[in-house]
Amino acid sequence: MAEIGLTVSEDGGALLDFSGGGEIRESIALDEVADGPPALESIVLHFDFYGRLARIEITDSATSVLPPGLLDQSRPG
Repeated sequence: MAEIGLTVSEDGGALLDFSGGGEIRESIALDEVADGPPALESIVLHFDFYGRLARIEITDSATSVLPPGLLDQSRPG
């Protein structure tokens, strides 16, 4: 099973890290996706050098975006 780091900050943001801290080459905010759920306004996808998804950032209201079971496993950021 792959290890995914989840850090939740005091300001309500969160970071799911698939890369183990690797370099990010490109980031795409999903706040401009039309007709999507409100949670998209808080999600930024980060991609590594090879174009693979490396991180998912929740910019605010992580408790509204992520499932409670996942948040229970997070570490403070």
